[in-house]
Amino acid sequence: MLSKIRFVIWLIILLLVAYFVAMNTTSVSVNLIPGYQTVPMPLSIVIIFSAVIGAIFALTLTIGDWIKFKMEISKLNKQLQNCEKEKQVLMQSKNLANQQENSQSSV
Repeated sequence: MLSKIRFVIWLIILLLVAYFVAMNTTSVSVNLIPGYQTVPMPLSIVIIFSAVIGAIFALTLTIGDWIKFKMEISKLNKQLQNCEKEKQVLMQSKNLANQQENSQSSV
């Protein structure tokens, strides 16, 4: 169900982008650095290109956090496994102690 909702949202976004491109066909030149101007191109292309570049920068910044979170999850899973092993050892030693106690009291 969630995948269908995502699909519908992406369709709406694509329709909005298509509408935006159709409404902004005026040609503009962009001054990237002093003395250098790009070839005239539609305003919509300039804005979409800028948004894509911004999204790429945002993704590169979040990849570092994502990797850090994955490493933290891995570390916590290892700690959990160690705690589970320790719990099993303690339960076994408790069972042995109970068995010894029962055998001594029955004698």
